[in-house]
This record gives sequence, C-alpha cells and structure tokens, in this order.
Amino acid sequence: MRRIIALGGTAALLAAALMTGAGTAAAAYGDPWFDIEDRVIQPGTWPAEVSPTGVSYGEAFEGTLVYAFSKAPLTDATWAKGGFPAGLSLQHEGCQARTGVTGVYTCSVSDTDPYPTLAVAAEESTADDTTVHYGFVYVPRGGDVAKAVKEVQTVDLQLESGQHAARTVTVKTAEHVARNTVELSTPPVSAGSTVTHTAKVHAVDEGTLDINFVPGEGMRHWEEDELKVGVTSVRQSSGTTECDLTSGYLSAGGVSCEIDPGADGPVDVTVSYTVKADPTAAAWKIETSAVYGVFDAGDNPETRSAFSVLSSRPVPTHYAMVSRDASGRLYWHHGTGRTAQPFADWAENVGTGWQTYNAVTKLAPITTEAAGGGVVGRDSSGVLWSYRTTGMPYAPFTQRVRVGSGWGTYKQLAGVGDATGDGRPDLIGRDGTGVLWLYKGTTSTTAPFSARIRVGGGWQAYNQLTGAGDLTGDGRADLIARDTTGVLWLYPGTGRAEAPYGARVRVGAGWQGYPLMSSPGDLNDDGRADLIARDGTGNTYLYQGTGKATAPYLGRVKIALSEEPASPNALF
Repeated sequence: MRRIIALGGTAALLAAALMTGAGTAAAAYGDPWFDIEDRVIQPGTWPAEVSPTGVSYGEAFEGTLVYAFSKAPLTDATWAKGGFPAGLSLQHEGCQARTGVTGVYTCSVSDTDPYPTLAVAAEESTADDTTVHYGFVYVPRGGDVAKAVKEVQTVDLQLESGQHAARTVTVKTAEHVARNTVELSTPPVSAGSTVTHTAKVHAVDEGTLDINFVPGEGMRHWEEDELKVGVTSVRQSSGTTECDLTSGYLSAGGVSCEIDPGADGPVDVTVSYTVKADPTAAAWKIETSAVYGVFDAGDNPETRSAFSVLSSRPVPTHYAMVSRDASGRLYWHHGTGRTAQPFADWAENVGTGWQTYNAVTKLAPITTEAAGGGVVGRDSSGVLWSYRTTGMPYAPFTQRVRVGSGWGTYKQLAGVGDATGDGRPDLIGRDGTGVLWLYKGTTSTTAPFSARIRVGGGWQAYNQLTGAGDLTGDGRADLIARDTTGVLWLYPGTGRAEAPYGARVRVGAGWQGYPLMSSPGDLNDDGRADLIARDGTGNTYLYQGTGKATAPYLGRVKIALSEEPASPNALF
C-alpha cells in the first residue's frame, strides 16, 4: 500500500497524482510523489511555505528535490529571469543554493525526512501582484542532478506529475484583498424546523469561502453530537463557484466554496445553505464566521453573525471536577453531560504547588467554562487562601489571595454553595470540639467571607462533609455528612443563615469505603445534583441524584477517570 503523509489536508494526494500523470511516464510504484501549491502572501507578514504539502510513497526513498525560482514562468532554457523579484526572498534550511545558477536550490529528502524547509518572504514594501514562479524536479539517489537543474528551468512546459510541477507565489497587499467582501444573513431557526442562511461574496480575487460555527456569546462549548443543528444543503448562484458541505453538523464543520472570478471578474456570488434544527435541539446561540481566504496567511476578509435556536429546552450547564495528586498537581476533568462517561477521557494539568494545602475545597460547582464559586486552600500554618475562577478552562484559577490566619482550628472545611439564599457561595468549618460554623460569602476579592455564624454542636460524629448542591429539588443547597460508622446523612438546606440546615435524613450505610467524595454538580443533564465517590482501590463511581430527600441517589455506576492523576488525594 502506498503511504501518504499529508500536510494541509491533501489526503487524496495519490489519486490526484495518478490523474495528473496521465499521458506521461508514471513513476515506479515505490517512488515518492510530491505535491506543491500556489500561494498568496501578504507583504510584511508570515512567509509562504513552498515545500511539499504532501508526499506519498510505497517504499523507502532517498533523493534530491531541485527547486527553481524565477521572475517569469519556468519556460526559458536561457534562465534569463532566474531569481526573485524585488521585495521577495527565500528562507531555507537544509537546502543549498546551486553554484552559478541564480534561484536554483537543491534539497536532500528521504522517506524519514521528506519536507525541506522552504518559504518565500515578502518585505512590507513589496508591490501588489509581485509574483515569483517556482517549481521542482525530483532526482532519486544516484540520479543526474545537473540534468535536473536544466529541466527545472523549463518545468512549466512539462506535463505535471508528482516528480515535477510548477506553481506561483503572488504578493497581494491588504488594501487589495480588502476589496473582496463578505456579508452574512443568519435568521433564527426553530427547533424541528429549517431556515435559509446566505453569504454574499464580492470576489475580486480567487479564494476560498469557509463558513464555520462556534458557540455564541455566553454559551459554553458543545459536546460531541450535542448541538443537533446542522447544514443539510448548499447552493451557489454562479458558475464561478463550487461548494461542498465539510460536515452536516455545525459542531464539526460547515460550508466551503472555491470561487474563481477568472478574467471576467470581479463577480458577486450568493451562497445559500439550509440550517436544520432537530426537534430536541436546545436554545443555543450560535455564531457564524465567514472568511474569504485569499491569503494563505494574512488579513483575509471576515465577517460574523449570530443566530439563535428557538427552543423551550434550555442549554444544560456542564460542570468540571478538579483533582489533586500527591505532588500537588491539579487536574481538570471536563464534564460531558453523559451518564456512561460523565467526564472527558482526558484531564488537563491546570496548576502545581497545591501540596502546600492540607485542606482544599471548591465553594460551589465549577462549570466547564471555569465559572463558579472558586476554591479555597488551607496551608500547614493555618492560613486560608482564596482562588477565584477565571472563565478560562486551561487556567481556571486566579492568583491566590490571603484570607486570613487561624483556620487551623477546623478539622474539616467544606464549600457548600449558596446556603444562605443571597446568591453567594458559602463555607463551613467543623472545629475540634464538634461545633459547625458558617462563613457567608461576600462579593469582596480581599475579604471573601463575613464573620462566622455558629450552626451547632455535635458535628464531631462526622468524618466527611460535602456540599451536595440541591438534592431535594427545592432550589436550596443541601449538605451530606458521613458519620464514623459509614452512614451517610442528608441535611436539607433552608436558605437561612441562622439555621442553614433542617433535620437530617438517613441516606444509607456502607459509605465508609470512600475516602474521596465530591459533588461537582449535574453531571448527566437531568437537572439534579450528582455525587462522585472514589474507593480505596482506585475505582470511581457516579451516584445520580433523584431530587428526593428520602432517597437522594440512585445505585452507583462505575465510571472511568483519565489516567492522570493515577492516585488523587483530593476531589473537588
């Protein structure tokens, strides 16, 4: 089987190479085939890669690519125009300038290193429409490189194959490319219905219209197959345009159109595509991005337009869980909303140095978009530190802020969400005598808690306290507590600071097997808070919330966390 190495999406390179080689002697099955592309570059920005965009081969190979660059098409054996126009130059590594022949370079290639580093750079002052013509000829090991140097100077006259080809690099200024424009019309779509969206392009230059979709402002990222909104068809108004659906799902792609105004340009093209929302689609806000790509890299014309899915189904909030390993690294576990796999199969390292804390807890559930009540940690000297959320999942916590000293008096600390009904996350602490204290949250970053309030005594009976979210369906934050015999108890929230919890309700026995428990939030999109428990042998379980105080959890479901951390010592 011929192997294909592709850069820039040339997965069909072999088929293309075979077709372009029709009518000329094809290379042997094992010989490499190289693909290069026309490039358009903006002066003063990124250089244009002219090394192969893809290489296919059937057997190991070794040889030389002979490149030629000229101010005119590669048709003149006298090589009178060899070299680069004013303002253009070549950046290269691993290639050698051919002595005595301006603009010709030889590059060693092999199956283990098939991509020489070659790029054309344009100075900021380079004139609009400046063009350099370039091409290559491949010479197998032991072949006649001197002969190839002559062949490459007229490669434009040869029928193209994967052994030789010619292309151009053209400079276009930002002002020139800005004459190409894109307009979008994106009306809302109702769940269970369709709507037509349009992109109107005024195309001065040949380019690619790419229409893609991302969550709108205030929306979280959607999970795989969750969006349930797609593009079902695409139409174009001009024969200068060819369009394809890159995916039927907005979450995976959109529309791509090749537009070539040709000699009769500019042209005005209307691309129409049908957006369909499943009857079960939620009320997403979706942002459409339309880019008309003239430059390979540069300031291409772009526009954005938002639309809504009109639905009675709210977009469910997804929650993350954070774990800590023995070395003090924090890992971010991204919630998916699926019971069978409530967390993604990867975990991202989002912090180090957290081994300094002998107690750490989130104050309230943290969303996958890193919003929520933040985290507190207590160090060995009894100082409490506060971390706010940032809204950036890859770096979810701010720099720490010192809350104060004296927190070593508490045997347990637990964030309990909004226990007082004021919209701010709160913290509880159980001291050495068994008294439970409530610290109401504030809006201050430097003083995140108000003076403590005594909840009551007798709490020394519990060796695990966990803010459970709303387990009873009354909209108030509840608490679960495990006693020293392994019995789990539910304390329903009241929403009152002076008496935040009602009479306890027995959940069940046998919970002593879980050294780690956390309630990240609603993990399976059913609107109820769930529980994660990890036993001493490393097994992790999901307990789905029921909304019933007398039986707040269903039977456990074994789930998988990512391989990292291997042995967490904290979940929150």
